[in-house]
Amino acid sequence: MKKSAFLLSFLLVCSSFMFCQVKKDSIEVINTYPPQSYGNSYDHFSPEESWEIHKAAYIKQLKSKGLTGDEFKRSMITYEKDKEEFIARVKEQHRLAAIQREKDANQRAKDAIQREKDAEERAKHAIQRKKDAEERAKHAIQREKDAEQRAKDAIKREMAEAQRKKSQEWRNNAENILIENIPLSKKISIKSIPFNVTSKTTLRIGIRAHISSGTTLIEIYNPEGIKEGELSLEHKSKPTSSADNEFLKKTSGALDKTISGAEVGEWQIKISSKKSEGTVAMSVAQYIKPTMDE
Repeated sequence: MKKSAFLLSFLLVCSSFMFCQVKKDSIEVINTYPPQSYGNSYDHFSPEESWEIHKAAYIKQLKSKGLTGDEFKRSMITYEKDKEEFIARVKEQHRLAAIQREKDANQRAKDAIQREKDAEERAKHAIQRKKDAEERAKHAIQREKDAEQRAKDAIKREMAEAQRKKSQEWRNNAENILIENIPLSKKISIKSIPFNVTSKTTLRIGIRAHISSGTTLIEIYNPEGIKEGELSLEHKSKPTSSADNEFLKKTSGALDKTISGAEVGEWQIKISSKKSEGTVAMSVAQYIKPTMDE
């Protein structure tokens, strides 16, 4: 169907071309060469088919001129001489058109690959931007945490400095009224260590105990017999080896007690031990003058 339609249109064009010629006293010979461009209608036909189409148009043109039989034959002989060159030109045109189509197809393939690469690159950039945003968010959170930690550390430093000042004030304005180191044996024993407070003041009592067996209870009583504090230790034996740390073979404990407004009179530190072996160290200090806050 396509070839028939093309043939009809081609003959009409050739006929139009013929009627445009005004010379009547000579035989007009139409161009026997195919158009010199790629992708024209000749590409749809073989070179031989193209020649037959061109030949039909030429014959139609000759017949329209009213030539004699001899004139027609001479014209056709001359026309047929160009057949090989015509076919060669059509073949070359087909070859060049095929090359161009292949180039175009390759270019389209390259363009498709490039578009795919560009899409992948955009996707990578989008992922990277997301990661960068997440990283910035993490850094912002970390900076906030660091700022909070610095604030906490500053508060701790202030508290430590205040404690240091209080401790220094205590050392400058206190005196020891009791320092004792009590050895403990495996016997059941109760010991009472008294100390006197001569004026209402603030006491600081420190007790350190280490035992390697048994149980020990250390209690602090005021002059009225009211307990002000206690420290209880119990040593539970565990299998040990020579490689074990000596510290792990003992049970230790500590009690630091500050008593404000300590009453005047005899105070007692009472030690009750049962099958305990170890030591108890204690110290009691009192203010000799009021603090600056008081």
